[in-house]
Parts: sequence; C-alpha cells; structure tokens
Amino acid sequence: MNKELLSKSIFNRLILIFFIIFISFVVRINIYADTIIPLAVIIGNSPDEVVNQTGLDKADVVYEISVEYPFTRLLAIFLNNDSTIVGPIRSSRYYFSRVAAEWYSIFAHIGGQSLKDERIINLDQMRYSSPYWRDKKIGGWINLFSNTKNLREKSKKLGFSNKINFKNDLLNLRTLNVSGGKISKITIKYNQKYSIYYEYEPNSNTYLRYVNSKPHQDSKSSKHLATSNIIIQYVPIKKIPGDKEGRLEVNIVGEGIAKIFYGGHYFITKWVKKSKNQPTLYYDGQGNILNLNQGKIWIQIVSNETKVWFK
Repeated sequence: MNKELLSKSIFNRLILIFFIIFISFVVRINIYADTIIPLAVIIGNSPDEVVNQTGLDKADVVYEISVEYPFTRLLAIFLNNDSTIVGPIRSSRYYFSRVAAEWYSIFAHIGGQSLKDERIINLDQMRYSSPYWRDKKIGGWINLFSNTKNLREKSKKLGFSNKINFKNDLLNLRTLNVSGGKISKITIKYNQKYSIYYEYEPNSNTYLRYVNSKPHQDSKSSKHLATSNIIIQYVPIKKIPGDKEGRLEVNIVGEGIAKIFYGGHYFITKWVKKSKNQPTLYYDGQGNILNLNQGKIWIQIVSNETKVWFK
C-alpha cells in the first residue's frame, strides 16, 4: 500500500513538473510572438527628396548608405504600430534588402535590386500597388508614399502574421542613459557634393541632424530630426564594373571598424557580420556586445575611405 502511494506521489510530481515546464515554454513563446514585425522602408535622400521626406522622425532605426554618385538612400526601420505617412519611397539595392533581412521585416520599396530571402515580406510597389499612392503635387518619380498602417494591413491580407519571434541586439541593448560628454559635433563627408553633420544637444541628450549644413526636418511637422545614438560603420564599397548606372557593391558581410557616439561620448568598436544570414553585431574593446543609450539609432554605413571629423 505504501509502495502504491509512493508511486502515485512520484507520478503526480512528474506530471506537475512537466506541466510547469510546458506552461513556461508556452508563455515564453507567446512573449516573443507578441513582438510586432518590423517594417523597413526605402526612402529617397536626394536634395529634391529631402525637402519632401516624412516619417523619419517616427523611425526607431535609420540606415544611410550610398547609391549612385552623389546620392545616398535611407532604410527606415519602424518597430511600433503607429500610423505614419512615409516617403518618398524609392527603389532598393541588394545591400538594402540584406539589411532588411536582418530585421525579419516587411520590406517596402519600388523595384530595384532585392534579394529573395524568406526573412523578408517583400511589398514591392511594382507587384502590390494598393498600399501606395503618388502625391501629384510633387513632380517626377520621387512622389511615392505610403502609410505604415497600410503596409502592415497589406502584409496581413497576404496571410502573414503581424507578430514575430524576434531578437535583435540593437533593440535589447539600449539600456544606458549616459550623458555629459564633450564631443559636440560629428561631420561625415560622403563625397564632394554631399555631407552631413550631427550636433549634440545636452538638454535632450540627443544629436540634431544636418544635411549639407541645413537642418534635416520632416516636411509635414517641420520637426528637426534627432537621434540618441550614432553608429558610423566602415565597409568596403566599390563601383560595379561595367554598370552604366554607376551602381555600387557595398560589402556588409565580414568585419571592420565602427565609431559609436552617444551622450556626447565617442567609442571605437568593431562590427561583425559572420555570414549573409547572420545579424550585424557591434563589440566593445573587451569583446562584449555593445550597449547603447536609450532612444533612436542612426547607422551611417560608409566606405573605408570616408572622412569623418568630430570635436
């Protein structure tokens, strides 16, 4: 009788332990699945486009990378579920789609070069026109816009979930609130016709962005664009031989130097992307994944030869 009771007790305990483990696993999965899928949007950045840009002030992370001389283009990452008009939306290049894949994102663009990658929900306007519209007040081909809500709804109609099991160290490691640094201005010269600089504002502990010496502002709200963190990532960039349009090969796989600025401070670090399917990680001098200040991030991907000044 005692043996029977003992066996039942052990069995019941095993069932209880299994139940606790199962519930913990389910809860953990649900927590990760509650992360809204990131939205990645290609935004034009030529002089004619800068004056019509909107939505960048709502982006959580923005990448800037050179395209055909002398222009750059932006990839804005939205991690919130707000309804925001974004644009002008432009064509992709292979390296932009590779960055978008790191975020397992809904990728909004109009044509261009885009990798086939299962990590991307490719909402190319040339295939799916409904989430997009053209602003007839703006001439030429630089008048395509959308709304972040429209893009997410289109993705959902295509059968994709709006939640994702997702981890990104740029998001998880934004826990600092460092301030008080003495570096007040950072200048990046992409080429003879285009340069940007950031000015540190101690009161807000952010950096105000300037394009060719003019404040970079949202065209609708007139808000001066600002960020809490700046990453300058040096990579090999060269012209594609024989490409009549002057397109570039931007190698973001490998490793190299990155300069990090937050709170008025400067850190020289190392970026590593081990393969095309691995995320880009940033390491401090001790080999630990870098922690950043709370807030927005602008990532300036530049050639190894790009001139940068700070003071």
